[in-house]
Amino acid sequence: MAQPSRASSEKEKLSNAPLNCERSLTVWMGVRLLWSLLKNPNPDVQASAAWGICPCIENAKDAGEMVRSFVGGLELIVNLLKSTNKEVLASVCAAIAKIAEDEENLAVITDHGVVPMLAKLTNTTDDKLRRYLAEAIARCCMWGSNRVSFGEGGAVAPLVRYLKSKDSSVHQATAQALFQLSKNPINCITMHENEVVKLLLGMMGSTDKVLQEAAAGCVANIRRLALANEKARYG
Repeated sequence: MAQPSRASSEKEKLSNAPLNCERSLTVWMGVRLLWSLLKNPNPDVQASAAWGICPCIENAKDAGEMVRSFVGGLELIVNLLKSTNKEVLASVCAAIAKIAEDEENLAVITDHGVVPMLAKLTNTTDDKLRRYLAEAIARCCMWGSNRVSFGEGGAVAPLVRYLKSKDSSVHQATAQALFQLSKNPINCITMHENEVVKLLLGMMGSTDKVLQEAAAGCVANIRRLALANEKARYG
C-alpha cells in the first residue's frame, strides 16, 4: 500500500492551519469572556465562570501564555479567594490549581499573595472546598519558598485533619499536598506532631495509585528527617 508522501503531509498541515487558528481564537475568546464574568458581583456567576475556566486551561494549547494575556486576570482570580461563598472558593481553588501548572503564572500569583490566602482557608470543614484547596496548595508548593510559607501560615495541621474525611477525593488531593509540604523539615515536624503517619500508613495500602504514592512519599520524607535527627543526636 502506497504511503502518503512528505509533500502531501505538509500540504495537509497547511490546509488545516486556518481551521486550527480559528479553533485557538475561539477558545481564547471564550476564556476571555469567562474571565470577564469573574468580575460579576453574583457569586453563582463567579463560580460558574471559574468552573468553566478549568477545562479551558487544561485543554488549551499554550494555556499559560493565554492566561497571562488577560491584563489583571491573575490578580482578579486570586482576590476572589476573599469571597465568603464556598462554591466560589472551591471553583477558584480548582482554577488556581490549573493556573499554577505554568511556572511563570505560579510566580505571578505568588506575588499576588495566593499562599497566605490559601492557608487562611484551610480550617474549612466543607469537603468540596477541602479537595480543591488541597489541590491548589499542592501545585503552589512548586515555587520558591512557598512550602515554608504554607507552614508559617498554619496550613499544615488543618490539612492533616482532612485525611479523616469520608471523601476519597479529599484524601488523594490532601496526600499530594502533604507530600509536597513534607519536603520542608519544619512541616514534617508539624505533621508528626499531629499524628499524620498513622493516617497515611492506612492509605499506603489504597487501590488508588496516586494516593498510595503520595502517602508513601510523605511518610518517607518524615522518616528520613527522623533518621537524620537520630544520627545527629547519637552519632
